[in-house]
Amino acid sequence: MSTVDEENAFEAIVIGGGLAGLSAAYRLAQAGRSVLVVERGSSCGAKTFTGGRLYTYSLRELLGEAWRDAPLQREIDREVITMVTGSEAMNVDTTFADPGGRSFSVLSTPLVEWLAARCEEAGAEIIPGATVTGLVIRDGVVCGVRLGDEELTSALVIDAEGINPLVFERAGLVRRLAREDVAVGVKYLFRLSEQEIDRRFNTSDRRGTAMLGMGAVTKGLFGGLFLYTNIDTISLGLVLDSDSWREHGHSIVETAEDLRQHPAIGRYVEGAELIEYGAHLVYEGSVDTVPQLFGDGWLIAGDAAGFCINRGFTIRGMDYAIASGIAAGETAAAALAAGDVSATRLSGYRTRLESGVLADMAKVRGAHHWMSHTPDLFTTYPALAVGLMRDMFTVDGGPLVPVRTTLGAAGKQVPKKLSTVLNLMKGVRSL
Repeated sequence: MSTVDEENAFEAIVIGGGLAGLSAAYRLAQAGRSVLVVERGSSCGAKTFTGGRLYTYSLRELLGEAWRDAPLQREIDREVITMVTGSEAMNVDTTFADPGGRSFSVLSTPLVEWLAARCEEAGAEIIPGATVTGLVIRDGVVCGVRLGDEELTSALVIDAEGINPLVFERAGLVRRLAREDVAVGVKYLFRLSEQEIDRRFNTSDRRGTAMLGMGAVTKGLFGGLFLYTNIDTISLGLVLDSDSWREHGHSIVETAEDLRQHPAIGRYVEGAELIEYGAHLVYEGSVDTVPQLFGDGWLIAGDAAGFCINRGFTIRGMDYAIASGIAAGETAAAALAAGDVSATRLSGYRTRLESGVLADMAKVRGAHHWMSHTPDLFTTYPALAVGLMRDMFTVDGGPLVPVRTTLGAAGKQVPKKLSTVLNLMKGVRSL
């Protein structure tokens, strides 16, 4: 059994001051445990990149009704699924009368800064501008971190350093991130007035739009586009499968620029001020590629553990970061109270996740493989959908064409009908 050393400066050290790490630290501080967050950036949130969409059940679980004070952007009440060709698009557009606070667009930096302040109020300590260079491991038990030549000891360590957990990788606790398990996310942030965003998206009262899509914007390769409206900015970008992208050698910069100028998408940001642009890795593995989540004196949470799902019509990562941070913090607090930080005691972390994050990931374990091996999703199907809509709405003075004829003509263009139907059925099951 790995017992707690009373001489440690802190009972727990968290590597990384993002959503997962801060959620874990908040739970530990709430439980009266001394916890230190070591953040590489100049402040928590300084190294995060814009944002996206947060499903707020996780924030509510962490903070109770205080979640409503968080600096969120627009409440999403409009969902748009779009399929695009080189110059056209077909949208499935749904607006909900009562979104019920289920999700909001967010900008990561202000949200993370706000959550860091809540952690400090609860009693957690945060060291910004510090880089963890290694772990303190004694007799196989993780019992602290190294900051250059300095050692900080603790009863246990929680790794929440993000998608590339180099500290734990170098210590041999997790495997190296595989190229086939990640995608590249490219994102623009455009500034428009709140009133202009309301006008362009036909909305008011800070209601927001979430758009996800696929088609020609990814050069026929596995990937998709996204757009989220914020209060006075718009997040627009692409998620591109790194493995297939590397194989075909397309320019990511040029592809992102093509999206920005696409007639059906670019009109939303036309004339807007570009205030931020960048790229980052996005986890696209499965429940089968999730690393070991616990060991003697350690836990791993958030992106570092690969907790992310892309189903094409929803992308989830921030809610899983918070949920896994809660589970890690509660598991760690219970282990500290028991005076036992062994892997056996900390295995309760995985048990907590099996009814939530891991259960979700298990249900869609085949989604990534199916999408990456179904190129028609990004070429044939969008072109057929746009073509069908064009034919249905075309009036040129010629004889009226019955809908059944239009549908029949579109159906004839479907390649290998039986195998296509079977493949789509497989895709439905995987999603």
